[in-house]
Amino acid sequence: MSERPASALVPSAASLPDNEDILGGILMRLPPLPSSLPRASIVSKLWHRVISDPTFRRRFRAHHHRTPPLLGFFFESFGDGLGPARLVFTPTLNAPDRIPTARFSCPRKGHFLGCRHGLALFNSGSSSKAVVWDPLTNQQCSVDFPPEFNVNRNVRIYFGAVLKADPSSSEFKFKLTMVFYSVFERSLHASVYESDSGKWSEIISTAAFSDCSMRSVLVGNKLYWLIRYRGGSSFLEFDVDRQAMTVIRMSEDDIPVLEGSHVQALRTKDGGLGFAVVWKKRMQLWGKTSISGDVVRGVLEKTVELDQLLPLRPPSPETERQPSIVGYDEDTNIIFLWTNVGVFMIKLESMEFTKVSEDTCIRGYFPFASLFV
Repeated sequence: MSERPASALVPSAASLPDNEDILGGILMRLPPLPSSLPRASIVSKLWHRVISDPTFRRRFRAHHHRTPPLLGFFFESFGDGLGPARLVFTPTLNAPDRIPTARFSCPRKGHFLGCRHGLALFNSGSSSKAVVWDPLTNQQCSVDFPPEFNVNRNVRIYFGAVLKADPSSSEFKFKLTMVFYSVFERSLHASVYESDSGKWSEIISTAAFSDCSMRSVLVGNKLYWLIRYRGGSSFLEFDVDRQAMTVIRMSEDDIPVLEGSHVQALRTKDGGLGFAVVWKKRMQLWGKTSISGDVVRGVLEKTVELDQLLPLRPPSPETERQPSIVGYDEDTNIIFLWTNVGVFMIKLESMEFTKVSEDTCIRGYFPFASLFV
């Protein structure tokens, strides 16, 4: 009986697909990290041609736009305290996806208000205009506030949020929501600017007894800001599509918030509204919320003892500053927590954490998530 040649027993190596449609479908499943497409494009001339095609890149963005990687975070550094604040970018990814700090150098003066959909927002030093900035392309758009926003500027506090008109697109088109708090009137006023029309919407108002925190959270088509005041916690809810604004308070029966707590609105895994409440060395995560009238109720889903999760210092006098939430990214569900040993980045779903700073100052951290395409 004759034996088969050894070569016949070894299966031939699978060849790379040469059909551009099939190849494009495979490459579409690469992780949306900064190095993915550049590294794949050097495999062959065919791969380079497919990846360089604008149609493929549009499809790649549309496929991954709901899961952009967290490239890093911005914070305002005051240096020696003698000059204006400087915006600093700190990368959070490891090589080869790590973005150099100098890659995002923000040419601005003013106050940073936050990031969303790969765009950043700040208001100018004069507080009379907002500036929307795309750190990846360095495109900027300066938008003058409505005239009503500029009256009695010294007694008004400004904050806002920016979002892309189409998050899956690379076009520099956006909606800008600006809100100001009138100290004398004890009221909040809001308006929406659309870059397509170049116009502000009609200003809407609601009564409030305190201004809001800088951090906004987008849940569906609604933005939420925490309203700070003693005796309870409330949120400003702003429906971007309907341009309706209301103040909702957290039910003290369902969600007890003790004095000195730090509260952060969250976007839950199922796309709903949730909360994180940090008090001393304990963090509670609330979900399954429902809003009835102007009251929001929730269900406690997880309690985390922070001194068991993080390498914190031993118990200290009550006068020492307690852990506080200083940043949050809704797309990745990551919070930034200041503690007595530095700032930690915590993934709320897995509770994985990374120490990102030795910062001794409590300041705002603004996560920047974007597709590097």
